[in-house]
Amino acid sequence: MTVTSINALKSLSTPQANTIYHVLGYYAANDGGGGEFYWDSSDTTSPENGGTIFIASTGRWKRLYDGELNVKWFGAKGTPDAIDDAPAINKCLDYARQVFTNGGKLVFPRGRYPISSTLNMTNAIFWQIIGEGATIAPTSAITAINIKASRSTYTGLNISYETLDPGVKINENCVAIWLHKGGSTVNDQVNNTTFECFSIIGAHTGIKSTPNTGLIWQLDFKSIYFDIYEGESSIQAIGFDIASGFNQGGSTTIRISKCCVQSFIVNRLNSSGEPIYPKGVGYRGFRIYYSTDVYIVDSSYDGYLSDTIQLNQNGQIMDIFSKNIHIDGFHCEALTNTLNANITQAPFRINSTGFLDIKNVVILDSFMNCGGPTAAGAWFLFFGGGVFNFGTYNDNHIGSADNTPVYIITLSNLLDGDDVTNKRSQINLSNSIQPSQVHLLNRNYNSIRFDAMEVNGLVTAVTGTAPVTILTIPTTRASCMIAVRGFSQIDGSSYFIDYLVISRSRTSGIVKIKSLLSDNNSYASVVNTYSVTSDGNIQLARNISTGFWVTAKVVNMI
Repeated sequence: MTVTSINALKSLSTPQANTIYHVLGYYAANDGGGGEFYWDSSDTTSPENGGTIFIASTGRWKRLYDGELNVKWFGAKGTPDAIDDAPAINKCLDYARQVFTNGGKLVFPRGRYPISSTLNMTNAIFWQIIGEGATIAPTSAITAINIKASRSTYTGLNISYETLDPGVKINENCVAIWLHKGGSTVNDQVNNTTFECFSIIGAHTGIKSTPNTGLIWQLDFKSIYFDIYEGESSIQAIGFDIASGFNQGGSTTIRISKCCVQSFIVNRLNSSGEPIYPKGVGYRGFRIYYSTDVYIVDSSYDGYLSDTIQLNQNGQIMDIFSKNIHIDGFHCEALTNTLNANITQAPFRINSTGFLDIKNVVILDSFMNCGGPTAAGAWFLFFGGGVFNFGTYNDNHIGSADNTPVYIITLSNLLDGDDVTNKRSQINLSNSIQPSQVHLLNRNYNSIRFDAMEVNGLVTAVTGTAPVTILTIPTTRASCMIAVRGFSQIDGSSYFIDYLVISRSRTSGIVKIKSLLSDNNSYASVVNTYSVTSDGNIQLARNISTGFWVTAKVVNMI
């Protein structure tokens, strides 16, 4: 027997036993909420749940299904005429918590689902939350989804704040996904869960957790697109804002791959050519605190279409405090860095007490505007006491708008005013980093090793007896060991090799040079004399005018 809607089914006065009723839709035919039902005359007590059990004239109507649940079965519309689908979706979630004792699949068919209240995906164990191109669309400044899950997946369910009710403005309350929101004990968790293949549009905060509201561990975030917006908030918008809590032990691994954080939404104009979303205080990228392991792979932080991003908050691109950190493949462009490295500020602020491995970072079309010649601008600021490996790095069109000295890396043990002098670090830098691009600030006990680093990758010609600059090292009171090799410009058969220690006092800045090894195959009477200028240039003078080609590299820096 066929009926058009759930209301038509409920209004039948004389249901027939042993009969399958085909319902064409929840409200109307083909709206996705129909299905097959049978009449259970013996059940007179089960409450109506809005999706699988309905009260009949006598007895109950019960849905026939196997496996997955569909939010449209509970009255969610997902259509342009929908006003608020939150009550229907939360009914579906309530029922899922009852029946998904060993896991299950919850489906959001394609459509736009307006919500006026938070969707609570809690106690989700072995759930598969599948959005088939669906979009959750908050109509007020709320958290869209609160999730507490274990061994679950969240796939393809987009979230957009573009259709807020008239008069409602985006602010810091617009959080797309909040992990264990409102939790208070270690039993409030999100663990062994994957979030993948969806977009977050117009939210102030993309994915968030706060300390001491629950535990997070073993989380994967894959192929997520963030187009975030600060709105009327005085707090910068942010893509990832994740913190573990309760001083949890064990592994709290966070993996992020193929995720892009940007704010292209500010380029949208109305019919009069005015911005719908005017630019405000800006936005942050990745903030992750108190995890044991963080992996960020093939991800990016991108700028506005028509302007550069003003970087004015410490750690604005990445702010990571973790034991072990692995970054492989990261892209950003169109940046103006206004952060002064001399006061321990940089767009990438990273604190690692274990192992830090960074490689394949690309920064394009960006500028330093950090306060002029007396300031310093750096992209990366490293704290902590672990082993740091910094690999392949590439920049293009990097310049200074105000003659700020440009560095790639700042190393410091000063963190928020706390001078942690007992921390020790070993930093291994690849041949994409020049010694002059490393800025040492209030740093004790660190050892920097450069891999095959030559001054600008060039060979210096030393002719005559006047001092010639062969290498430049930072002027921030670092000490280093360098290797110098020279061979004759005449026939190449004559050579010399020198190893030197150049030490600077951390208090007075006085420079001393000590020879460790000097070897040559001829010109026994020739003497190489080394000196260091006040601006950090290492110079070589010889006591004869025979021309030599000279290469120099920093072997170790302390």
